[in-house]
Amino acid sequence: MKHLSDTTRASSDGSFYMKFFSVLSFSFLALFLISCSEEVGSLSETKKKEIRTKLRQENFQGVVLVAKGKDILFRETFYHKKGNQPNQLYRKHSFPLGEVTKAFTAFALRILLREKNIKESDPVVKYLSWFPHKEITIENLLKHTSGLPRFIEIDSHFDSKLEAQKRIQVRNSFTSSFLQPSFPPGEYWKYTRLDYFILGYLIETLSEQSYSDYIKETILKPLNMNHSYVDVHDPFLGNSGIYSNPEDLVLWKEELLHPSLLPKKEVEKLFLKTILQDSISQDSIYFGEGMYVGEYFHWAYGKVKGIANLFYQDRKSDILISIVNPWGGTKGDLSSYKSILTESIFGGKKLKLREAPKNQTEVDLETLMKESKVPAIGVAVYKNYKLVWKKNYGVRNLKTSNKVTENTLFRAGSLSKTVTAVTAVKLAEEGKLNLYSNWNQKLLKFHIRYQKKEKGSFVNLDSLLSHTSGLTEKGNWDDPINQNKKHLTDIQDSFSPKPGHGLEIYYKPGSKSRYSGAGYSVIQEAIVEATRLSFPKVITKYVGKPLSWKRSSFRQNLTEADDHCEGHDEKGEILEEKKFVTPELAAGGLWTTPEEIGNVFAEVALATKGNSSLISESSAKYLLTPKMSAANLTVHALVGRGFFINQSGPSEYFFHGGHTKGHKSLAFFNANKGYGIVIMTNSENGSNLIWRILRVVSVQEKWDKFVN
Repeated sequence: MKHLSDTTRASSDGSFYMKFFSVLSFSFLALFLISCSEEVGSLSETKKKEIRTKLRQENFQGVVLVAKGKDILFRETFYHKKGNQPNQLYRKHSFPLGEVTKAFTAFALRILLREKNIKESDPVVKYLSWFPHKEITIENLLKHTSGLPRFIEIDSHFDSKLEAQKRIQVRNSFTSSFLQPSFPPGEYWKYTRLDYFILGYLIETLSEQSYSDYIKETILKPLNMNHSYVDVHDPFLGNSGIYSNPEDLVLWKEELLHPSLLPKKEVEKLFLKTILQDSISQDSIYFGEGMYVGEYFHWAYGKVKGIANLFYQDRKSDILISIVNPWGGTKGDLSSYKSILTESIFGGKKLKLREAPKNQTEVDLETLMKESKVPAIGVAVYKNYKLVWKKNYGVRNLKTSNKVTENTLFRAGSLSKTVTAVTAVKLAEEGKLNLYSNWNQKLLKFHIRYQKKEKGSFVNLDSLLSHTSGLTEKGNWDDPINQNKKHLTDIQDSFSPKPGHGLEIYYKPGSKSRYSGAGYSVIQEAIVEATRLSFPKVITKYVGKPLSWKRSSFRQNLTEADDHCEGHDEKGEILEEKKFVTPELAAGGLWTTPEEIGNVFAEVALATKGNSSLISESSAKYLLTPKMSAANLTVHALVGRGFFINQSGPSEYFFHGGHTKGHKSLAFFNANKGYGIVIMTNSENGSNLIWRILRVVSVQEKWDKFVN
């Protein structure tokens, strides 16, 4: 079967949304490197003072090192507690890298593969006879695409046991486990400590040395990393176990950028994005080998024994940032501190949203919009579960230059799915839909075709809401032949080799998450049949009226009189407006304002406290309960039902994005704290400004930290 990229695969805006979120992953960390051209050769005392002030304002405690090349530009300890300082705060004292160790393991293995003339596509069992899964390759372990279980799935109490655990105990527990891989190797991404733990054993077998000795003799000694060593008692050696200090990490950074132990082309394989591939699509995700990667930067986070650290290297500017927090800061905490550093180092201007800039270090949003060719942006900010301010900036389109107002409609794209999900659970509350039953044969006009290998499996609403059904569309439905089509059975999929809409089960339901816009078309079918109402009328009854919507609409024939934004491409040219056919409305057909779609998110957040008249507490918690990794969107997200979950910081956020060609948007909320934001744009260039606005608001409002 032909492989297709996500930009040609999905119905409605699903494919664009996936590409949108992969571009956004960790983007605010790189934003100032993109937007500023300043060459950093040293840091002035003014810059250093600025860094100190900002970090202290954030109550940061720990060690920060900034280096360019071999030169250390900034190295300071921040500590303002009484009592003895933790050892990790002292210069030249080593700290556990935790999972930052993985990059060393990947590098060492690359050396061995080259020396032994071994292919990364070789099965692991060829070299480790005790390894129980014949299909899993070395590359699968390197890229976390093995599908192996998380170790807590094997031993849920392992990390809480008081007695020291041994490496051999981990191995024995793994080999005696009956848990099978979650998916065929290479088809998906799933983080597990076991991948690099097994690679540690592979290094020992291939080198005929202990992991500790090989790392020491092959990497640490040649690079003069004299304050780095391996803790041989680490139970997950290979995944963790290396100790180092910031100064030694400068040497490690130099090796990754200017390698002496491996040819450069071999080292660069560590930074290649992982490609997930199955019978329906290819997804490029931002994880390489042992580290998260961007277009020109890579980073890793580790936390062990209560000590957290972040290693960030920008290959373009040759900047290293090493942060150590002996009090166990989260990934979200440390990435936020890292953003503070990049903002200061690269001279990013402070964005002012609600007031005019006061000096040359500040910039207003309208200026950035002109520079980025983003005609319009709408913002709605929430606090204590209520809207606290909103503002629309710019013009509806660059041809007429009509200004946007608080009533201007933006294209919601996949934000439509959140409204669909809320409606589905409300119908479930009324007993009109069953989220878990096999209702496939009950649909009057549409039935899902199962491949033979999936006999006995069935799709339910729960799996469709969470994109875990296995049901995926082969291509998109934008072909002119589908104009004005009213039902799924009438849709023609131009990219499918078979007649029809292209919807089929392409993987075992529940084995992984594959974003499917057309899956929501099936949900739409179920909702319409359950209510005997048109889909727009159902949404009005169950969401629009309860939330007093005045502007939102599923109409696809808006005119100039309707006060709506037109979409623009990267050059600022107006794009032809996509008109979603009837079966696509649930997936991406909504036109709305930041406030009206934001009120849906705020109400779901409020419902988790049992204080909403829209949906019940149990329904809200059902929507926001993580089901599995949403790796093909961003490796930091989990998929819930109708929403995605971010658990990378001290508290949990739920979010969704939207992308119809020429329109990009994001809603990002904290259910526990009751704050959030909606940002909507009418440009393909909207991504960077979306995350810059999110960053500014989250810092100003002192939100809990997160990683996107």
